[in-house]
Amino acid sequence: MSSPIPHQWQVPEVFRERMGHQAGRQRVMSHAGHVLLILHELPDPETPERRAAKMFWRNPEGTWQCSAGGPPGISTLMAHVETFIEAANKLETRGDHARTADEWFALIQAAGPMLRTARNMHRALQEAREAAKTDRGLITTRDLAGDAERAFELIHAHAQEGLRYTSARQAEEQARGAQHMLEAAHRLNMIAAVFLPVTAVATLLGMNLRHGLESWPAPQTFWITLALCFAFGLWIKASMPRPQPAEEPKPPGKGKAKAGKGKR
Repeated sequence: MSSPIPHQWQVPEVFRERMGHQAGRQRVMSHAGHVLLILHELPDPETPERRAAKMFWRNPEGTWQCSAGGPPGISTLMAHVETFIEAANKLETRGDHARTADEWFALIQAAGPMLRTARNMHRALQEAREAAKTDRGLITTRDLAGDAERAFELIHAHAQEGLRYTSARQAEEQARGAQHMLEAAHRLNMIAAVFLPVTAVATLLGMNLRHGLESWPAPQTFWITLALCFAFGLWIKASMPRPQPAEEPKPPGKGKAKAGKGKR
């Protein structure tokens, strides 16, 4: 079984013995001045369950190397952490423009895996800091990972608040619309109740009675009666309760916490 640790690395054999055929979770191994740091890359939104890993090895002389290549030094480790900072800033921009429930839910789905990965990365870097107490660059990298974790926490919490706010607002609008329909239906029922006896008698008798309008000039009488009926219908329509205009949605406020480089 081949080890995921690069074969050219002169790491203690105990590291290879403790490593399976996959990198596994984010963690730190230390032995005789050697520090092996296993970190996960930024989760892919399309396949959040997939965890691609990178390994960073610090030899007793203090030189860092990355399994993905790059120049020796801690700069490759810092660049790895900075990808999380950039992702957090992009998600924060999405949160600033999110308005619908679908947008808030998509933001929660995107921020969740990143938050878990950033939290475990910060924990692993803290363990690496304890194993290499003299490495000052590791302090800056660890603090940067803490900034990324905090940024993802704020984004995830803000997205959850936005989703709850949007759901509550939609429920309130639906309740307001239902109340409006109830009031309108009650008004129509009252009007129907007033005219019910006349309608029932006219339907049952089914006969024309002399009402005194037979001698009125035609067709003027017909058009005047029709106009009066339309005017009465418009008056009924105007008397109906109108729904209140919906207010412009205001997403819940959140603390702006842009993660920065070397923030302590």
